[in-house]
Amino acid sequence: MARRACLGRSDLVYVRGMPFPRVNAFLVLLALILTACSSTKLVTKWQAPSVEPLAFTKLLALALTTDASLRRVAERAVCKQVTSVPCEPAHRVVAESEMDDVAKVKEIVRAAGFDGAVVLRVVSAEEKVTYVPPSYGPTFWGYYAYAMPTTYAPAYYRADQIVRVETSIYSLSQDRLLWVATTETLNPKNVPSLVEDVAKAVRRELQKEKLIPER
Repeated sequence: MARRACLGRSDLVYVRGMPFPRVNAFLVLLALILTACSSTKLVTKWQAPSVEPLAFTKLLALALTTDASLRRVAERAVCKQVTSVPCEPAHRVVAESEMDDVAKVKEIVRAAGFDGAVVLRVVSAEEKVTYVPPSYGPTFWGYYAYAMPTTYAPAYYRADQIVRVETSIYSLSQDRLLWVATTETLNPKNVPSLVEDVAKAVRRELQKEKLIPER
């Protein structure tokens, strides 16, 4: 079976906190060798006391970033993961020139009939470098592997990218934070796949807490 290749830190270009893949034959080969695959886990969570199951009629997806193109990609990716209720990316509701005007944004959102919002924000992005020792060791078979050129695996450094994303769910009708969690993703491939992985982790937790129905 062919091994799945995933991108690491050296395969990503960072644009204001969000990763995009960079095309480079050597880096792709390196990724194939390291096979460091993307994974997402929930690391922190908070929910409002006595919160009821979420029952919105129209949801706004907002990605907090100053880069307009990244915001559009992320907001569309969020809505792609929301299937039980109408969801609209914020960039299709509020013009870029009006985003800094809180009163104007509030007026537009209320007039459009949104009663809920999902907000994504990149909390941090960091590199973790791990030293992977060679395959031989202080044993006969370890030395045997070292002595056999076709089986020896040399030592190397593996660079992993860790991205933490905060996902907040608000009731706009009550102007109240209902639920917030931080997820940690290892080696995200690109923005859409990062949002997809985060959405899946968030959905699992919300279903576990009986805040949304099982599919």
